[in-house]
Amino acid sequence: MTRIPLDELDQKIIDRLSRDARVSNREIGREFGLTEGTIRSRLKRLLDNKVIRVAAVTNANRLKNPFLAYLWIEADTAGDIQALAERLASLPEITFVSTMLGRADVLAMTLVENGSQLTDFLHQTIDKIPGVRRVRYSLGQNFIKHDFRYCALVD
Repeated sequence: MTRIPLDELDQKIIDRLSRDARVSNREIGREFGLTEGTIRSRLKRLLDNKVIRVAAVTNANRLKNPFLAYLWIEADTAGDIQALAERLASLPEITFVSTMLGRADVLAMTLVENGSQLTDFLHQTIDKIPGVRRVRYSLGQNFIKHDFRYCALVD
């Protein structure tokens, strides 16, 4: 992954888009005292280098009974970790996967509506994945803060 330097203007554009990604290049240029073309070229550079991605973000607080389930997964062996993480990432119910150092080998996240749905998912899906030794879970009860402006962009 290539890292590109971000200057003050890049940061200002990112901050402005984080408040409203639908704002026009012309409007941003007007706010910053620059031309629409300058903003367009800077935005293209940021997008092309995958510094940012323009996307819709679902507000989990608006879903029916959302509980964020953190799945702390231990693999059978160190050799199983990458394949296990990739298999988890392929599941449509899973919204986040990361290999970890510390209390688990893999952290996965999913949204569930209740404990019964989580139990079924764990027993019918997760436990059947080769390489899973043990799954511990935590349920997020109340979303306090999630800064959606900072996340890992994965393809």
